[in-house]
Amino acid sequence: MQISITGRHVDLTDPLKAYVHDKLGHLKHSFDHVVDVHVVLGVEKNRHRCEVSMAANGINIHGKHETENMYAAIDGVVDKLNRQLKRYRAKLRRHLSNHGQRKGREIKVSHKVLDLSHEHEEFAEDHKPNTLEHEVISAAPMSVDEAVMQLELSEKENVLFFTNADTDTLNALYRRSNGTLSWVEPEG
Repeated sequence: MQISITGRHVDLTDPLKAYVHDKLGHLKHSFDHVVDVHVVLGVEKNRHRCEVSMAANGINIHGKHETENMYAAIDGVVDKLNRQLKRYRAKLRRHLSNHGQRKGREIKVSHKVLDLSHEHEEFAEDHKPNTLEHEVISAAPMSVDEAVMQLELSEKENVLFFTNADTDTLNALYRRSNGTLSWVEPEG
């Protein structure tokens, strides 16, 4: 686990750095997939802030805590990160234990990127735009909770197609520009 520490308006003393390394080392014991940790310690007026960003097993976990004491801020953010990691591990265990019990079928979805570079020209009624990219995506059966978890854990994906395990229909989950998730499912 690689830990980098940045200070904003605070002296990064050796005891402070050692305290951060010691506290974050305990996270390594509770979740062994932590790869990279970036810590920002800052002081504004009387408020001491600790922000931590972790890259762990393909997910990013972020936490921050603010108090009147830097050591208490570090303790607070480590507690928050521990709770987040425990929730993630519990979801992962539920996901893995339910994996063999899934019902439903996997559906193949076609994804095409169309060339609209001539969008201002007039086209004949039967005109079809050129396809720039084409891929087939497997919409695996999963619950809505599992789909939400998978999309939240994905850094690069903004859309997830899945077969709803409860209804056996094709559903989509997508990340909106404001960061919220929208769920699309057929009616009827």
